[in-house]
Amino acid sequence: MSARRIAMVLAVIGHSLALVGCRRAKPTPPAATDLKGVQTLQSYRWTTELRADSSLFDQSQAPEALRSAPFVLKASVKGDRVLPDRERARTVVEPVPAEPHESITVGAQRWNRIGDGPWRVGEEAFPAARAYFGGAAQLSARAILEPAETSVVTGLRQEMASMPYREETVATGAARCYTLRPEQVAAVVGDASLNPFPVLKTLPAVRIDVWVDQQRMVLVGLRVAGDTATRPEAFLLELRVTEIEPAGLRIDPPR
Repeated sequence: MSARRIAMVLAVIGHSLALVGCRRAKPTPPAATDLKGVQTLQSYRWTTELRADSSLFDQSQAPEALRSAPFVLKASVKGDRVLPDRERARTVVEPVPAEPHESITVGAQRWNRIGDGPWRVGEEAFPAARAYFGGAAQLSARAILEPAETSVVTGLRQEMASMPYREETVATGAARCYTLRPEQVAAVVGDASLNPFPVLKTLPAVRIDVWVDQQRMVLVGLRVAGDTATRPEAFLLELRVTEIEPAGLRIDPPR
């Protein structure tokens, strides 16, 4: 075979490999430094699940019917959020013998009701529950997933750019799951603007996982697990964004 013919064959092979490479190439994923809060969205739906041993909290603040024996407290919340200042949530607490609680927030106004009862105006939805949890507890996505831009938040965003992650599929689609390092967990737990549960500061071991939407690079999930000396995951909080910018979602004041 002549040198010219060999050169032509090599050129064709090279062109074919280049085309195969283009077809197989994957777009470069966005860096973690592009991570945004869900407050950059127009709206979303979310759920919160809390499970905690009663021994973690001040039993003098517990409902009278539950003070005599240890129990596992469970709280489930389903909510809607329309940015910038509207949120609706429905909370069920077990084993407290009470009907579900609902709240609607529009701007600076808040309405609450128990079961199908009348709506009442007030900023404090559940003062007894707040006192029981330690005075700062929040279960809403607005409070947990939309933190202010503190030095801890900025530092985490920068550090996550080089952190390993697992690829998982969640309710909103493809996501990255990051496990925070012990020093990062300590920074989050120690920051009152990021940690709505003071009891976490008293636990010997706390683990935090976060999920970030692969396409939009917004935070869509959080899992906080805390151990006591005798029981793993005596405290467990899971918050998930279940739908991003659902069509037609509105939150209006109750009538």
